[in-house]
Amino acid sequence: MHRDASSSAPLLTRVRKISGQVDGIGRMIENNRECPEILNTISAIHAALRALEAKLLEDHIRHCVHDSIADPKLLDQRLEELISLYKRRLA
Repeated sequence: MHRDASSSAPLLTRVRKISGQVDGIGRMIENNRECPEILNTISAIHAALRALEAKLLEDHIRHCVHDSIADPKLLDQRLEELISLYKRRLA
């Protein structure tokens, strides 16, 4: 899928926020912050990654899969991608 600047910007904003949170964990450990505080931050990162994953999956279905409907061979390839992603997610 080709993303223009308007569709890439929100995704990149999310990635930068997640990156900042991960960097923050290192600082928290260096500053001897309490374990529950660090674990809460880790939980927030997990949630942010799941939200990013959901958005990317939604985009993939709405654009890549939808756009392949006219080509049965390409549609089969896209459906196999979805099945593989889903299986990996459940593992």
